[in-house]
Amino acid sequence: MRYQVAIVGGGHNGLVAAAYCARAGLQTIVLERRPVIGGATLSQEIWPGYRVSVASYVCSLFDPQIIADLDLHAHGYEAYRKDPASFTPLVDGRSLLLGSDDATNAREIAAFDERDIAGFAAFEAEAVRLGSLLFESFDDDEPSFARFDDATQATLHGSAADLVERYVRTPVLQATLATDGVIGTGAGPRDPGTAYVLAHHYAGRALGAQGVWGFVRGGMGALASAVADAARTHGATLRTDAPVERIVVRDGRAAALQLRDGTTIEAETILVNAAPQTTFLQLLDRSDVPPALVRKAEGWRTNGMSFKLNLALGELPNFIARPGREAQPHHRATIHVAPTIGYLQRAFDDTQTRGISREPMLECFMQTPTEPGLAPAGKHILSIFAQYFPYDRTDRPWRPADREAIADVIVATLARYAPNLRTIIEHRQMMAAPDLEALIGLPGGHIFHGELLPGQIYEDRFPVRTGIAGLYLCGSGTHPGGCVTGFPGRRAASAVIRDVRVHAGS
Repeated sequence: MRYQVAIVGGGHNGLVAAAYCARAGLQTIVLERRPVIGGATLSQEIWPGYRVSVASYVCSLFDPQIIADLDLHAHGYEAYRKDPASFTPLVDGRSLLLGSDDATNAREIAAFDERDIAGFAAFEAEAVRLGSLLFESFDDDEPSFARFDDATQATLHGSAADLVERYVRTPVLQATLATDGVIGTGAGPRDPGTAYVLAHHYAGRALGAQGVWGFVRGGMGALASAVADAARTHGATLRTDAPVERIVVRDGRAAALQLRDGTTIEAETILVNAAPQTTFLQLLDRSDVPPALVRKAEGWRTNGMSFKLNLALGELPNFIARPGREAQPHHRATIHVAPTIGYLQRAFDDTQTRGISREPMLECFMQTPTEPGLAPAGKHILSIFAQYFPYDRTDRPWRPADREAIADVIVATLARYAPNLRTIIEHRQMMAAPDLEALIGLPGGHIFHGELLPGQIYEDRFPVRTGIAGLYLCGSGTHPGGCVTGFPGRRAASAVIRDVRVHAGS
C-alpha cells in the first residue's frame, strides 16, 4: 500500500495532523498501535457503567482554530466550563473556593486576608497576560523565546512561588495558584522555570476565555473521537492494532513504515506522533538520524512525576470543611491538597532524598456531578492526579506492590479532608509513570513528552522538520509542548502541506 501521508500514532495530535492533511487532499493513513485511538485523550468503560477519562481529564488549551477549521462541533465535540475553578480544604476545617464570580471570590479570600482580594485580581491579570502572550506564540513556524521582552523572559524563567508571592500572602491561596506551575513537572514551586509552566496552563482559550478550564462532554475520549471523525470525513484512513516497528529510510529519505505484522506501508511523507526518544532512538536506525538529534534525544529530560488514580465511588466525598453528601459547588471544582507552598516544595524535595513524596500534592476532579451519565445512578468518578512519584526513583526501582501502597497513601491523604472516602471506594485504577509509558507510549511516563522547563521549550523543543527528508514530528515533543492543545499536530500538517505544494510547483 502506498499513501501520500502516513502518521505514526493516533493520539489527538496525530489525529489533528491527519484531519488537516486529508482536508488538503492528501491520501492519509493513521497507524495506532493500540486497539483504540486517542492516546492520552482516552475514555473507556473501566468498570461496568463507569466511563472514565483514563489519562487526560480536563480541557483548556485545545486550539479554537482547530475546532473551527475541522467543524468539530458537527462531529460531537462539546466542552463546558469547570465552575467553581478550585477548592482547597484545610485540616483545620477552613477552605478556599474560587470560581468565576468576583464577589464570591472576594468573600472567600477575605475570610483569610482582605488585602489579598486586590492581590488575587492583580495575579489573575498577570497570569492571563502571560498566558495570552504564550498562546499567540504557539503557532509560530520558528518558535523563539526571544520574542518576549526581557522582563517577561525573566518572569517566565523564575519560579511559580516568586510569581504568586509577588501578589498574595495567604498560604492556602498561594499554594492553590502555584499548583499550575508544577503539574506534570519535575520541579517544586520554588524551582526556576516553574513560572513558565504556570503561564502555560493559563494559555488556553478552548472555553472562550483566556486561561479557563473545563470538561469535554462525554469525557476526553469524545475530543479524540470528534477529531477522528473529522479526519475520516475528509478521507483519512485510521487503523488500530497496527504497531509500527520501524521507519524505513531509503537514500536519505523516510520512505515506508514497517509494521509488527510484517506489513509495509509506503509513504511519500511520514509524520510521527510518538515521543522524540521513541522516534529517533527506537523507530529509526541511528545511522539515519543526524547525530545532533541522537544526542538531543538521549539527553531529553522525561522523568515523569505523575501518578494517576481513578476511583469509582458509591457516593460523593463528604468534606469536613463543607459537609454534605449531596452535590455542592465544591464537588464540581478542582479539589486540591495543597495547603502551602512549603508543602508542595517538600513533596518534590522528598523525591531527591526518599524516592517518592511522603505527603503528595493532589489535584482531584469529578465530572460526574455535572454529567451523571458517566457513572451508574448515584455513583461518581473521582480522578486524582498525584505528585511526586518519579519514573526514575532515587531509592530503588519500581515494584508491582508499589501501586497499591501509593494508592493507599493518596486515599489516606485525601481522607484527612473527606473521611468517608475510605468507605465509598468501589473500584480503583492505578497508573504510575511506568504504566503511563507502557499504556500510552510516554517515555519515562512524562505527560508532556518531556519537561516544559527552560532548556526544553520554544526553539529548544524538537523541530517539526527532522532533518531527514520526508519525516516530520507532530507530537508534544515539538513546540509548544504538552497538554491537549492540538498545536503540534496542526503545525506539522501545515509544514507538510506547504512542503508538498512547494515540491509540486518545482
